[in-house]
Amino acid sequence: MKISSLTRLASALALTAIAFGGDSYAIKVGKIITMAGDPIENGIVLIEDGRITTVGEASEVQIPWDAEVFEAPDLVAFPGQVEACTSGGMDRTNESIDVAPFLDVVDSVDPVNFFFEEVLRAGITTLNVQQGNSTVIAGRGMIVKPSGMTVAAMMVRPQSGIKIAITPKRGKSRAVQLMILREAFAGLRRTLEGMVQDSEVGKDLARREALAQGRDFEAEEGKGRAMTGSGWVVEGLEAVPRASIDSKLLPLLDIVEGRISVYLVCSTPMDVLHGLEIARENGFLSQTVMLIGPTCWKVSDEIKAAGVRGVILPSTLEHTERAPFADEDTVTLLPTHFTEKEIPFALASLNSTTQSLWFQAARCVGLGVDREIALAAITSGPAEVIGLGNDVGTIEKGKHGNLVLFSGDPLSLQSQVRYVFIEGKMVYDRTTDTRLQHLMEGVEPEGTAADEPVVEDVHEEEREDGDK
Repeated sequence: MKISSLTRLASALALTAIAFGGDSYAIKVGKIITMAGDPIENGIVLIEDGRITTVGEASEVQIPWDAEVFEAPDLVAFPGQVEACTSGGMDRTNESIDVAPFLDVVDSVDPVNFFFEEVLRAGITTLNVQQGNSTVIAGRGMIVKPSGMTVAAMMVRPQSGIKIAITPKRGKSRAVQLMILREAFAGLRRTLEGMVQDSEVGKDLARREALAQGRDFEAEEGKGRAMTGSGWVVEGLEAVPRASIDSKLLPLLDIVEGRISVYLVCSTPMDVLHGLEIARENGFLSQTVMLIGPTCWKVSDEIKAAGVRGVILPSTLEHTERAPFADEDTVTLLPTHFTEKEIPFALASLNSTTQSLWFQAARCVGLGVDREIALAAITSGPAEVIGLGNDVGTIEKGKHGNLVLFSGDPLSLQSQVRYVFIEGKMVYDRTTDTRLQHLMEGVEPEGTAADEPVVEDVHEEEREDGDK
């Protein structure tokens, strides 16, 4: 049988499509700080389909023939930094209602917000975006990368957690704050128990209401399943289709069943103790991360014993005990204290510009914290705390290709972020940063000068006639 030239061409095109099916990148730099081992001089990072496949010395790594090569022999590669919790980048960071877990920050994240431009300029490639602290139970957060023109393009992990404030919101006492919080979970339990009782006697009001709201009972959520959890469990819930449960309560049920992370806001030691008690009662200790205040180190033993996932330190980094009748004040360096207690922790930015994560790490070193500990607290540490330790935080095989290329030591005030790569693709180039050029060099981007001539609108008269 003869094969036509058209068939041969089609076969060749198919093979070419297979060969170029995935994105392949090779980044060659003067030094790689992997945060997963010793630094590598004159190294290469190979990235395919967004994941790192090889990291090693240039003399030992063979670059694939189809890889896009980026060479920067004078620069230092560093893992993309991870912001463990922030309320930046949203058009509305807070809600006025007390209990709002049915909301989702996906509806509030603004891809063109300057905040994302600023953190990218600082070398941050992963952010856990959560609502502010002006609720008792906030909406569901999401983990994003600061690159992309749509929320879907930025998304790393949706519904990544829910913030719960033990520290009272403005206008509330601690007693009222705790009462609202406890009642939210108690109300969930009463509702579920009532639905089980209704199912036993044949009542289906909840199901009919759910059908009227257009919920899908043909999908997996249309089936019932037994409740799980290490706190309290409602027996017989397998008889109740999950789709019939009020959608406003489902996020709370996810918390109790351990399917979503919880970020507890605790500004004082007493807040920590109350928060741990509530987390223990409702079975979400293992997925809890604590955002703590400067004095909370005093209950670090209780935090350690509770087995929470980790803590996010306050931006102050240290706490000073005033001693009016002693010769010297007592200063506790928080990163050192939590390191000694073997409690995982992450640093938090003071702001998104000049005092970002790298600045906080440099402050730690200046205060006497070990350099490796400080660097880990902005990379691998926060990645583990927010549950992304298998994906980001280090430069090693299998991780996302998130790299920051510095002009020198990442903690030097003289170093600059020159390039940022997310999943192997360059998303920031300092040489084309028009806003930075305008600020640092006085170069005005086109269309921003005050004395530029006004372009005449040749259709203005036609529109005015149409309006008349």
